Amino acid sequence: MKVNYKDSPKEEAGKGVYRIWLIDEKAGANNFFMRLFEMLPGTSTEEDSHPYEHEIFVISGKGRIRIENQIEEMEPGDAFFVPPDALHSIKNEGNEALKFICIVPASYRKYRKKGGT
Repeated sequence: MKVNYKDSPKEEAGKGVYRIWLIDEKAGANNFFMRLFEMLPGTSTEEDSHPYEHEIFVISGKGRIRIENQIEEMEPGDAFFVPPDALHSIKNEGNEALKFICIVPASYRKYRKKGGT
């Protein structure tokens, strides 16, 4: 199944932070879901932790990611692994939108229904 992000609805995931679902159960995925995040300049995600891992791949823009007590620069081509239960956040520190792919397990939906992020 082909999906174009321009045809996918944007959800606000925080002020100036947008989540776009690319691949999920609607596309037939059973194990992993793919999302595209767009963060406007100067925006941040809230600190978060959850019982599932996720993977991030930076497409464009610059920022910083904090995973527990470690802070790393983010730029196009970088990939990051966020372990389960790790406290993490992302900040766009550039002058353009920070765009990254984020992969989560399908169990994400069950966690969200229980009130998690």
